[in-house]
Amino acid sequence: MKRAAATILLAAMPVLGLGVVTGCAWKPTILRADPSLTSKDLVTGRVAIMPVKFDDERVGPRERALLAGQFVRALRQNRQDIPIASSAAHDRALQGALEEEALFRRVYDDGGTDPSRLTELKATVSARYFILSRLHYEQVPHGAGSMGGNTVESTLSGKVSIVDTTSGGVVWEGEFQSTRSGVDNMVDPHPSAHALPFFSTFVRAWPAQP
Repeated sequence: MKRAAATILLAAMPVLGLGVVTGCAWKPTILRADPSLTSKDLVTGRVAIMPVKFDDERVGPRERALLAGQFVRALRQNRQDIPIASSAAHDRALQGALEEEALFRRVYDDGGTDPSRLTELKATVSARYFILSRLHYEQVPHGAGSMGGNTVESTLSGKVSIVDTTSGGVVWEGEFQSTRSGVDNMVDPHPSAHALPFFSTFVRAWPAQP
């Protein structure tokens, strides 16, 4: 029984390029890190997680909301010292309300650093740092599965950026990918199955307390 449970657990865990080494934490590839950014900045400035952005519109609002919710959960679990800023409209955006989601997803235009757009959204949710996620989801089928699904290898990859709304600059950015095998549906993709460990890798890589 214990052996079977361990097999299920390992099958559910994300796998990277050359596999998983026991006891080794996954880390993103850090693309940009402003040396002046500190843990204290994130704590005192507060952060706001923006709705996630996929390059594939097949990922619907329910899945996008599940991913955003898991990003919030990853931050609360891994960095309880960093306050998460929000507002009623921002909460509705993260929950998949299309009108509010469209408003906040505009932050991704022009690389997420357009000063007027940052000012507009900062007035709606008071945080110095916006957290942007640009994601890609891919599925490779490996034959018919049960209950009408396919046994697939699915990969969630993408970048997470921290934007300083005061300067308009990207002060931290990393990329990562999570791959897993299981039963999924090619018509209704479920990238949220990767979400918590995927986003946790980024949060754990942010500047820590000295």
